[in-house]
Amino acid sequence: MDKTLGKVSRFPGAGAGDEFFTRLCRAHESQLLGYLTKMLGRADLAQEVAQDAYEKLHRMYRPQELLFPRAMLFKVATNLALMHLRRRRLESSMFSGPEGMDEVPDHGLGPERMVLAEQLGRRLVQVIKALPPSLRRVFVMAQVEGRPRKEIAETLGISEKRLDKRMTKALKRCRTQLSSQGIDLAEVD
Repeated sequence: MDKTLGKVSRFPGAGAGDEFFTRLCRAHESQLLGYLTKMLGRADLAQEVAQDAYEKLHRMYRPQELLFPRAMLFKVATNLALMHLRRRRLESSMFSGPEGMDEVPDHGLGPERMVLAEQLGRRLVQVIKALPPSLRRVFVMAQVEGRPRKEIAETLGISEKRLDKRMTKALKRCRTQLSSQGIDLAEVD
């Protein structure tokens, strides 16, 4: 523990921030570029996103603030890559123009589909209520509230691995119950 800063320092004596980030980037460059190339599908985009990640880390953090510099580098790079992919998807949908609008399916529910959706919703609520409390709580937190795994695990005081096992059990039970009522979730859209 560094008494002057009150923080754990992974790289004591890392020197100036520029030197620290240069070493960090060089140490993980090939692995990061491979990861980003796989994610983005193009090496030139991977290089661009990696550069943006290096710059963002350098701008936002001092070396002594990074407990796990490699993990932070990959996290920042992943977030930037995801933003790029979302932007690209949005742009491609915008550029399809009015001609592409004919191909957009009508997601409005007709009266018969609304009735079916209502019935399915009621059955699903019954199935969820029938789950054991530990499975129901995990299911609701993840699927209904949309909370992240880590947060759910911390709230419940269990490991993420244990959380995954409970979630798998809950999903299997729901599928089995719905299947016994003649509902195949693979056919529901």
